[in-house]
Amino acid sequence: MSINVDTATYEKGKLYEINLDELQTDPQQPRKSIDPQALEELAASVTSSGVLQPIIFRLDDQGNKVIVAGERRTAAARKAGLATIPAILIAGNYAEIAMVENLLRQDLTSIEEAEGLQALMNKQQYTQEQLGGIIGKAQNTLSEILSLNRLPQEVRDDCRGNRAISRSSLIVIAKKKQARAMTTAYNAYKAKLQKAPLPRQKQDRNAPQAACLLLDKAATKLTNIDTSAWPDEDKANLQTAMVNLKAIIDTCLNDLPPVMPS
Repeated sequence: MSINVDTATYEKGKLYEINLDELQTDPQQPRKSIDPQALEELAASVTSSGVLQPIIFRLDDQGNKVIVAGERRTAAARKAGLATIPAILIAGNYAEIAMVENLLRQDLTSIEEAEGLQALMNKQQYTQEQLGGIIGKAQNTLSEILSLNRLPQEVRDDCRGNRAISRSSLIVIAKKKQARAMTTAYNAYKAKLQKAPLPRQKQDRNAPQAACLLLDKAATKLTNIDTSAWPDEDKANLQTAMVNLKAIIDTCLNDLPPVMPS
């Protein structure tokens, strides 16, 4: 199948190198947000290795090249300073292709997935059973995902781009009968997330405070050692270790400026 647009002829399924400034974002694209850090990482990968997987594009009635799948790759290529990107022309059910491609790549947040699937169902007039067969999800799983569209608009807007918020938690919240109850439950859930302890960061042992703390702990342990019940051989080994430690401490002290009397 060939598609004629002005003087150019494009063939369905053929690979092209498309100028990035010719590509347009599809307003019906299910992805509504791109994680900045993930985009930086992808741009770095593109800089070193290029775009490994072609994007998919279509031609609208005016001949504009519209991205169907690969918006994040396109953004990364632009960020990496590329002029072109490998792209494949498709024709057919663009909304379905875009949704399935994104679901398979697992790039959508829970809200983006729910909204995209609902839009696809409405546009194509699918039943949940039909849509579940297309995307490979059980009907009960699909029903739970779609239930997120019951959440108040302000809740969906707040967590649309937040991958830290789990789908299972949102499904529980969406089971509330009233919108006000959903909002209250969501705010409580967010507050709980914010109070969660941060991962313990590894302390830099070269930091002055860390070095002093380490010496204090070592001194406390040494002074609390009771060797009265030890055999002579173990006492001799400890004595040798302490003499070696003293030599190391003396060397370190020689490298430090003298302490001035207060």
